[in-house]
Amino acid sequence: MRRVILAATAVLLSAAQAQTPTLPLRIAEVGGAAGPCSPLDAEAPAGQKAYFKLLAERLQTEVLNCPMADDTAAASALAAGQVDVARLNGAAFGPVSGTVRSVLTTRAKGALNRLPIVVATLNTAPTRTLGDLAGATLVFGGPMKASLEVPRLALADYGADEAFFGAQTVAEDYETAAARLRSGQAQAMVLHAGAWQKLCRGDQPGLDLCTDLRVVWRQRPVADHAWAVRTDMSDDRRFRLLGIHVAMHNEAPEAFTWIAGPEAEEFEPTEAKALIHQGPTVGS
Repeated sequence: MRRVILAATAVLLSAAQAQTPTLPLRIAEVGGAAGPCSPLDAEAPAGQKAYFKLLAERLQTEVLNCPMADDTAAASALAAGQVDVARLNGAAFGPVSGTVRSVLTTRAKGALNRLPIVVATLNTAPTRTLGDLAGATLVFGGPMKASLEVPRLALADYGADEAFFGAQTVAEDYETAAARLRSGQAQAMVLHAGAWQKLCRGDQPGLDLCTDLRVVWRQRPVADHAWAVRTDMSDDRRFRLLGIHVAMHNEAPEAFTWIAGPEAEEFEPTEAKALIHQGPTVGS
């Protein structure tokens, strides 16, 4: 009897889903004259046609193009529910950040992803915020891009460029950097999150090797642009969009080059507020 009930329930659910039309996906296209959402016309670029065809096939729905004058107009349309996906900059994203979220960024060829960066001091130091480190001596956890270039970019995004600090040294690796901090040769240490995790993880579960240190700041570099959706987009549609885009550089290179640009290497899923500062900037 239980199997009969389950089977009947499955049939009813399938029938209900079949009767529920899939909503079209409306994509904001920034630049040029604004206009209503509509299917692509015959003169659309081949890459754009390939992109729309890919989305339509994978999502099993109609994909519409929605011309917008600029990022601000696209952000307003997204927040109002007039489009479903828009590529935005930080200035346009900020005012609507309560109703929209970023979901994708692109990584440029040869560039690193937006690694989280950690700034740590001794527990005994009076430092509590990034702003307290004005003029402080820093040690970075290595000369590689992930250990030096990305941290400097993230710090500058929050108002702490090289001129904000005092003397700066670059250690051979994260362990040497920690030794310099602990010996008093630097007042603060800057690591990417992976190095911080390796430094602090003990051999036994739950063992923390950094109890003598305090994290006073942890952020990623702020993204220049990101693809955004409304926060009320269903998880199913959002995750399917992510899956399609993350694999696009391999599966549909013509579509990828059109939507991401010739300098892009791949799409990367990103945090909801990637386009704006997460917390105060120095001097704010």
